[in-house]
Amino acid sequence: MDYQRSYSMRGPFITLLAITLSAQLFGQTSDQPAKLRLGQSYEQAGDFENALQIYRQLYSSDTTNAIHFENLRRVLMVLKRYDEAELLINERLIRFPVDVNLRNMLANVCYKAGNEPQAFAEWDKALGIELSNPNAYRIVAATMMENRLLDKTAETYRLARVRCNDPNLYTLDLAQILVTSLNYKEATREYVHWLKANPNQLGNVQSRMIVISGKEEGRSAAIEVLNEEIRSDDRIPFQRLLAWLYLEGRQYEEAFTVYRRIDRMSNANGAEIHGFADRAFKDGSFAVAAQAFKEAINKPVHIQLMPFSKYGYASALKGLHTLPDSSAGPARFVNASETQTQYAPVISAFREIITSYPRTEFAARSYYQIAVLQYEKLHDLDGALASFASAESEFSGAGGMRYDIELRMAEVLTAKGDTIQSVAKYRGVASASVATPDQQDEATYRLAELAFFNGRFQEALASLNTITVNLAADYANDALQFLSFLQENTATAEPALREFGRAAFLARQRKTGEAIQHFRSILTQYRNAPLADDALLTIASLQTQTHQFTDAVASYEQLLTDFKENCNTCDKAQFGIAEVFQFGTGQKDKAIVAYEKLLADYPHSLFATTARKRVRELRGDTL
Repeated sequence: MDYQRSYSMRGPFITLLAITLSAQLFGQTSDQPAKLRLGQSYEQAGDFENALQIYRQLYSSDTTNAIHFENLRRVLMVLKRYDEAELLINERLIRFPVDVNLRNMLANVCYKAGNEPQAFAEWDKALGIELSNPNAYRIVAATMMENRLLDKTAETYRLARVRCNDPNLYTLDLAQILVTSLNYKEATREYVHWLKANPNQLGNVQSRMIVISGKEEGRSAAIEVLNEEIRSDDRIPFQRLLAWLYLEGRQYEEAFTVYRRIDRMSNANGAEIHGFADRAFKDGSFAVAAQAFKEAINKPVHIQLMPFSKYGYASALKGLHTLPDSSAGPARFVNASETQTQYAPVISAFREIITSYPRTEFAARSYYQIAVLQYEKLHDLDGALASFASAESEFSGAGGMRYDIELRMAEVLTAKGDTIQSVAKYRGVASASVATPDQQDEATYRLAELAFFNGRFQEALASLNTITVNLAADYANDALQFLSFLQENTATAEPALREFGRAAFLARQRKTGEAIQHFRSILTQYRNAPLADDALLTIASLQTQTHQFTDAVASYEQLLTDFKENCNTCDKAQFGIAEVFQFGTGQKDKAIVAYEKLLADYPHSLFATTARKRVRELRGDTL
């Protein structure tokens, strides 16, 4: 059927050509090349019946011609005239009784005709013609595979190994078949067998085992096989394959154990452990990354790797302290009462790098990380600015990091209420020719925010329009939403928008109480403004951030009640209620009810997928 379809699109031109040739040639039967072209043109046009007539005539005129035989056999198979095809092949077998290809063709015809016993008998005969010829087994196996006879194909490859006295024959072919058959253990054994003979082909093996490693049952089977193999043969390629499987399953502790062995066996002096730590850190497994970096430092790792290991260790510690516990939920639910003591080990680790590697990029990056902690976690704005300034002085290069520092310094200045200096810094980044497009877009977006805070709406709109030109940019989606918000409200409720900007600026300075009061005044004075529900949503968000959970739920519920007839943020409010119950007050039953209400009332919400997942998690369902 597929064969027929592939020719059906060749169109009327070929058919017309065939008809023309037919008219010219039916009286010229001796012109075999022309007749052959005619038959081929019919076949290409999908007219297999007429092609069959031509090929029959050609074959009858010369039954020894292999081309005429193959053309006739092929079209008979397309038309599923298996009886005639079987007779044709048997006739040729009389002339060539020890032709493996012919015997394999006969088996294929019998199988497609439904005569399986005869097909298997013919395949056995084919394999008995040249017992020690590997190609004979490949020919038969390919046809069996075409007919989806996976077990028989595997059996044929194994038979080839025995008869050809070569245990390495068809290893990768057999492994692929076993994977298709979901026999992951045997497939892994074949890959291990191949890796044993080709120890430099680990990457090739890994790429072929992606199908196995991507499934939990496949990965578990493969790990079991590797552990069995390593008990008797612990060479490094097998260790690396085992470690890779653990990493694919995010089993970092187990992978770390293997990398310790690899490091010891290869006399790497911590280099292998450092490499593993780097991978674990990038994957967000900060605890094991910190442990591994520390171990590499204590080896000690080579002097050239040491600053990387130390910076990696400090960064992993930062990740551990700043990543909320899964039970705490999103960052806004984490208690904001962090102290200098909590972050002392992290800051100390970064300061040790500054002392050990002054005037280097490692020192600059360490100052940068300290500054981020001071700003985001400790709200030490002056300390953050000083640390960012130190990062800037330590960093001798241009571009990249320098503009990241400028962007973060501007952010801190905004939080301090110093919009004049923050605007100057953002403009410097936005106009810097060597800044990255993302850095320029971020600076432009922040300039739009500052203009909004100060009531300069047209200036804000102009800035946002420059970002939305490229919809693939990182800030394009945020810019579009902000642009839509400004356009809607400048046209219908500019006084309310002005108050909203002032309140948002207070929130940015973490003057939460004052910000909430300003947002509430918007609800009193401009209740019918399009942004009224946004004001109430922002109040609920600020209350959540300051752990006023009862008030936050009340604000969310007020939004759902007061604005239910015309609300663009109702699904977000319902999701907020569910999160407060789950992560804020720890009331799981209420959280489930709230998530289910979201799914019932707003089935097409962007939060629906997350809500379904969390309901399953709260119920303890198997994910």
